[in-house]
Amino acid sequence: MREQQENAAVLRVRGLNVDYQTKKGAAKALKDIDFAIHAGERVGLVGESGCGKSTLLKTIMGVLPKNGDVTSGRIELDGVNLLEVDDETRRKARWAEVAMITQSALNALNPVRRVGDQIIEAVRAHRPIDKQEANALVHRLFEMVGVAPERARDYPHQFSGGMRQRAVIAMALALSPKMIVADEPTTALDVIVQDQIFARLRELQAENQFALILVTHDLALVAENCQRVMVMYAGTLVESGPTEEVIAAPKHPYTIGLINAVSVLGSDKQPISIPGSPPDLMEKIDGCRFAQRCPLATSICKDQMPEAVVIASPGGERMVRCHHWQQAEDFALRASNPDVWQSVSAV
Repeated sequence: MREQQENAAVLRVRGLNVDYQTKKGAAKALKDIDFAIHAGERVGLVGESGCGKSTLLKTIMGVLPKNGDVTSGRIELDGVNLLEVDDETRRKARWAEVAMITQSALNALNPVRRVGDQIIEAVRAHRPIDKQEANALVHRLFEMVGVAPERARDYPHQFSGGMRQRAVIAMALALSPKMIVADEPTTALDVIVQDQIFARLRELQAENQFALILVTHDLALVAENCQRVMVMYAGTLVESGPTEEVIAAPKHPYTIGLINAVSVLGSDKQPISIPGSPPDLMEKIDGCRFAQRCPLATSICKDQMPEAVVIASPGGERMVRCHHWQQAEDFALRASNPDVWQSVSAV
């Protein structure tokens, strides 16, 4: 029974499409997003800035800006479509069922209120709890994330950057959510503190069995911390699968480009950036959104969006959206030559 629960899908997203309405028209921010996150699973969502990672998180959390519009699809939390429930039910699910760790802990915390009081306020918004119970809970949470409980009476400016981030993690854990989404949670921290934060997150996730989505542009962080990876480009998921397999044998040219762009300590190999920039999502795009930056692109890539292909693999199901994914192994060998990328011309 426990194994079935651990393998159950906590979150399932089906056919999700999101537009941003602007004065110039609709920008197709997310296109045909499909995935599932299971209990106890750590999943990395990677892609360059502006690819739609934060939009996806905001849509899941129900905090899209006013000009954001879900045009179709489903977001199912334990089988309940969050896009069909009323605002109050959605509000109650936020933090209690799905919690978020934001990019900047300093901005997430009110500078004129004690850190512990802010956590208590978040708990009381969802659960009746007296002051004594609330204080005891805050002390337990601080111990869990490695902060001295007596620091709960301090203000955010009295915390270091790493301590503030731990406090935000404590706030996210306060209501024992089934899933936590972490949006670039250690961006402003040095690598030593960053490693400490992620080590503690892995421990907490293993102990409490919540599902975790780590959103980042850093593929190395995903390799170290996530069992599965989803690669996003220009609002579409182009590849997903077990992290080790995707990194060892990527099937999409964009994933290959991301891996080539990572610096490797002690290696003579220089990182190779992908030339060009993502497409303008205000324009109508019939084909693959990566086509104009892709050395493998042909006319079909410009004219037709590739279907999601499911590939069997030893570590679990893999998915790729590419007309030429079967050429990936050969292309990965050639892609380490910068000239291969520089030679790309518009299809």
